[in-house]
Amino acid sequence: MKKPAPAVEFAHIFHQFLEKKESLKTITVASCDAEGNPNSAPKLLVDASAPNRIYYLDYPYNRTYCNLMQNHRLSLSIMDERAFKGYRLTGVCKPLTEPKKLEEARRIWEKRADRYLVDRMVERIRGHDSAREAEDSLPQDYVIMEFVAREASVVKPDRALLAKYHLEHPED
Repeated sequence: MKKPAPAVEFAHIFHQFLEKKESLKTITVASCDAEGNPNSAPKLLVDASAPNRIYYLDYPYNRTYCNLMQNHRLSLSIMDERAFKGYRLTGVCKPLTEPKKLEEARRIWEKRADRYLVDRMVERIRGHDSAREAEDSLPQDYVIMEFVAREASVVKPDRALLAKYHLEHPED
């Protein structure tokens, strides 16, 4: 019989996610349309910030974006291969529209995209296979999505640890 998972705090799990954000290029998101049909897709990570926000790139003509316009609920995950554990965050997601936040997120994305391009060039110089079509060839009509996590889980082979974000401010 399995032991019950120990109680953990949301902030602790989200902090573990934040520690990995610089090494992350992509995240996997899962959404459902209004009829409950699931969709899972990789997305380019823009940024993440405490206490519970993650920003990623999307396009207004793809399935994930269309699903989120009907149903704002989203699950997001990453895998830490070295530690052999996954992180799953569940919450709500909408396009980022606040002008000041949007400008800052675009600035962060442009900096990350430049770094990815340089990394790919270095990999090719070193003789490693690396796609020539990369972040600099992405369409520019992207939307930056703002994900607000409400639950966080650490998934290990022997258990899943779950913590919920307790709202102090209803607008968070």
